[in-house]
Amino acid sequence: MDLPNIETYLRPTNLQAVKTWSPGWSWLAGGTWLFSEPQPHLKVLVDLEKLNWSEIEVTPEGLAIGATCKMEKLLNFSYPESWTSVKALQSAVHHLASFKVTNMATVGGNICLALPVSNFAPVMVALEAIYEIINPTSQSYRVDAIEFQTGAQQTILQPGEVLRKISIPLPNLEWLVNFKRIAITTAGYAASIVVTAYHPQSSQVRFGLGACVPAPRLIKFSSIPTSAELSEALLSEISLSEFIEDDKASASYRRQVTQILMQRSLEEILCQTL
Repeated sequence: MDLPNIETYLRPTNLQAVKTWSPGWSWLAGGTWLFSEPQPHLKVLVDLEKLNWSEIEVTPEGLAIGATCKMEKLLNFSYPESWTSVKALQSAVHHLASFKVTNMATVGGNICLALPVSNFAPVMVALEAIYEIINPTSQSYRVDAIEFQTGAQQTILQPGEVLRKISIPLPNLEWLVNFKRIAITTAGYAASIVVTAYHPQSSQVRFGLGACVPAPRLIKFSSIPTSAELSEALLSEISLSEFIEDDKASASYRRQVTQILMQRSLEEILCQTL
């Protein structure tokens, strides 16, 4: 879609070139959402492409993903064989959209858009990823993935701040994972997304929840929970009023299917260890 209201297009090679930030400005990454509907409030686009933040790297600390890394790149990268949890990243890509979108859309763009139905947000929460953010003075700080999104299309980012990199710590890359998503229609918006991570050595379990709530949530267990413990934790940590209620699904339905997905997801992982 054309954006005829855009007056200025900037393509900096470093952030120091963006000296000011004003209302009506927006960062541009893959652009698959930005150009999908009218953006009458925008006047200036700042393209991130020339900053070369598209890396995906194996580091001594774990996996580093540049914010402008195309989603498709996650499918074809050569990961260490022991990094079993990258399957959750790849599942997030497979369940997201067509190859036309995944070849253009960026990981960071999906995270910063902060839609409740984001596939990547619950994955990053379950794997306890860390986000590096750069502010307008080019200073950086780090924040846990669970703290980044605060609501539907709401994040902690302040005007002019930008997500630079996503890091997944090395120990978390060797967990067993399972990605589950349910929608009312085949190609519809998800009613619930559950990403389960399990550490066989310690028996710790993490559930990253998305789509059923405005912002991703994390539920953790120090040992494998029983069905009753799982149900009790979901009811106690997320009240019914926190689940999304809209024309696609009721809050009670979302809570119920979320519990079912959590149970099935965990069972499938445990079957891998037998």
